[in-house]
Amino acid sequence: MVDKSLFYSFIIPIKTPYLRKMEMKEIQELGIYHAFSTEMELPIEFLHSDELNFISSHGEKAKKDFILGRYCAKNALKKMGFNIAEISLLKLDDGQTTWPEGVIGSISHAPGLSGALVGWKKNFQSIGLDIEQKNRVKTQIWNRIFSEEEQSFLLKNNGAHSTELATEIFSLKEAFYKFQWPLTRTFLGLRDVAWNDGNFHVFKNIQLPNYSCFSIPTSQHVISICIG
Repeated sequence: MVDKSLFYSFIIPIKTPYLRKMEMKEIQELGIYHAFSTEMELPIEFLHSDELNFISSHGEKAKKDFILGRYCAKNALKKMGFNIAEISLLKLDDGQTTWPEGVIGSISHAPGLSGALVGWKKNFQSIGLDIEQKNRVKTQIWNRIFSEEEQSFLLKNNGAHSTELATEIFSLKEAFYKFQWPLTRTFLGLRDVAWNDGNFHVFKNIQLPNYSCFSIPTSQHVISICIG
């Protein structure tokens, strides 16, 4: 098993207004196990034979994303006490990961950073993780991904040319989608959900448990988490 590049000391909390912030140590205190990697390429020796068979027909980018994601996921599971040599984390048709019995989790990756969060089902109903490169969401696409209220909020608080807050809200939306999907199996478009004062308003009739969403901005990325 490759044992490098797993750390969270690179996380540098950057305080920006309007969004709830959290640090990695606080995630640990909640009972969420995590692993992140800045590696861009990894060997495949740690993959199970079932996983190797699964990605054999994938394209190069899909293979790379799978390897990076499973590397983080298995190291997070290792912290829970699992023998990762025996674990196969495949991908279902709806994009969900085949976690071990009693475990829930979420995987995400962006250029320069991959990560995974896992926890016990007895403690959490769902976990959503998203990673985005900082300042990725440009103003030209706001009308496709944000409601009118969100766009007004962004213009009022950060200006037409600022993308940092827009990227954070977009990333929180992505984490929320990952959180709600295993619970509702309801497809939500980007404008079916609107962020407002630390929570989401969903324009569809779905039932969700109490949840919390927060972000961890770093010098180069935004990490968003939704748990409940």
